[in-house]
Amino acid sequence: MSWDNDDNGFDFNFDDLSPEERKEINRKMNERKIRIENHPLVIKAEVVFNIVSAFITTIPADEREVYSGILMESAMMLKPKIAGAMGSDSWLLSMQNASLIRYHAEYLLTSTSGFNHFFEADRDYVKLFRNELIEFKNLFKEWIKEINQLEQEEYIDEWGLFIRKQNN
Repeated sequence: MSWDNDDNGFDFNFDDLSPEERKEINRKMNERKIRIENHPLVIKAEVVFNIVSAFITTIPADEREVYSGILMESAMMLKPKIAGAMGSDSWLLSMQNASLIRYHAEYLLTSTSGFNHFFEADRDYVKLFRNELIEFKNLFKEWIKEINQLEQEEYIDEWGLFIRKQNN
């Protein structure tokens, strides 16, 4: 397989578009961006990220070295994966991203259980953190309903993990 031919001859040069076509493409891209940025799940992902950022400053220094990187990684993954899924308008890509979002959000949620047991954490932050993650989980479930409303095509991904068959 040659990576050089991976674009199947697609020309990424948009110089041949008329000014009206460019304007329409820009309008649609801006609408999509605004729709994504204003989605409740994206907003909640930003809240979760901010809480994690603030929370890790309350962790004692020696534990912070161990936990902060992992917590921040999971918190940072939420928003771009949601945006990528929403921007794709593809059931398959959305579900692939949704599984990663669920993994990272679940990691953050389950990690709150150990904070008070393994080191002294600010209990108010832990409670806030946990409550926001539960709200995130509920918004996520609603978002999955949106994904399942996407085009009803038959999908089988190359790895065989996500399969969606049409009901005949």
